[in-house]
Amino acid sequence: MSIRVQSPHDLDGYFDSPEDCPTKWLLMLRAYIDESGHEAKNWMFLAGYYGSCDHWEQFVSAWKEGLGPQRKSLHMSTLRWNKDRTKRLLAKLGPIPERCGLTGMLGGVKFSDYEDLVTGTPAARQLKGYMICLFPIVLQTLKALPHNERIELVFEQQNEYEPFVNMALPGLTVPDRHAPWLMTSDGLPKLAKWGFVPKGTTIMGDPADYLAFALREAWTDKTSKKAKWCRPILSQGSGEGMGAILSRKTIRHIISSTYMLGFLEKFDRTMAELYRDGIAARGIAE
Repeated sequence: MSIRVQSPHDLDGYFDSPEDCPTKWLLMLRAYIDESGHEAKNWMFLAGYYGSCDHWEQFVSAWKEGLGPQRKSLHMSTLRWNKDRTKRLLAKLGPIPERCGLTGMLGGVKFSDYEDLVTGTPAARQLKGYMICLFPIVLQTLKALPHNERIELVFEQQNEYEPFVNMALPGLTVPDRHAPWLMTSDGLPKLAKWGFVPKGTTIMGDPADYLAFALREAWTDKTSKKAKWCRPILSQGSGEGMGAILSRKTIRHIISSTYMLGFLEKFDRTMAELYRDGIAARGIAE
């Protein structure tokens, strides 16, 4: 089988800064919320994959081969679900990220599980589902990194949430005696930088799109056609991934126990304590 060699431009802009200590790892993230584009009371997922430069180079070649000559990228929201070729495409692409050495990351929450605790409060905007999903992913990624290596986070453009991401992540770049895994032994933050890229500008975001979409469908109705056809990517890694899918009991405990103590100062630490093992079931059991 022939493998298309990646364009030299596919990884441009990644793994080359900060110039004095470039990152060795990259995490691409994509969110799936309700179809209107706004948060509703249903499940929301933020998911993605992280890996080294070598892992991503292998992925780009294999993914392009899996897409075939007629497609330049994968967009889950535009697939035709009445065509068998969609099922075949997803079956072909699903195993590729893990086969190339990438690690799946996920965060999920159902807004209706804690809506009554935050509606009308000053912290309501910070406690939207996107931010709730973000913390387990970032915390567990930083814990999983080799001790003296650094990572870059790349988010798909989300104008509504970008200010909150930029407000929250700097707190993970300073020393904390309760979280020594935030820093390298040289005193540098493992989280070297983060940024947002426009939708559809890199196929390195494709597997995050697939994974986040698949998670939402599986947890909304795992008997649906979309959920079944997306199982190839969910069945990788024995159906487990780094991060957390928060139950109603857990998210209510987190919100209730941290809000009065000061959300921005306490939320990430509480989340880290609850999910120190970093394993979350993807919810696709028969």
